[in-house]
Amino acid sequence: MPQHHDEGGRRLRRSQNRKTRRHVRVSCSEDTHFAANRRLFEGRIKNLSAGGTYIQSKAQFLVGQDIVVAGPFGNDRSEIKRRGKIVRLDANGFAVEFNF
Repeated sequence: MPQHHDEGGRRLRRSQNRKTRRHVRVSCSEDTHFAANRRLFEGRIKNLSAGGTYIQSKAQFLVGQDIVVAGPFGNDRSEIKRRGKIVRLDANGFAVEFNF
């Protein structure tokens, strides 16, 4: 039996997720480097908030993995390293929740 995707339901979930976020998310496209498993990787920050970031990368990781991300996290957009955990994976990259 073919599965049907409920695009309306997906839009509703995305809308609800935006309303429940604690931090404003900003779209961007910034090159970054990050460390995980004692190795250095490169990627691109696609969105950013005070609570985390989404990084586009071909590198393979696991949910729950510790990571250190260098990015424009300072108030003046200066490069700062932030520690976090990988909380979501998809075909294009991964989401990081920063440690506080």
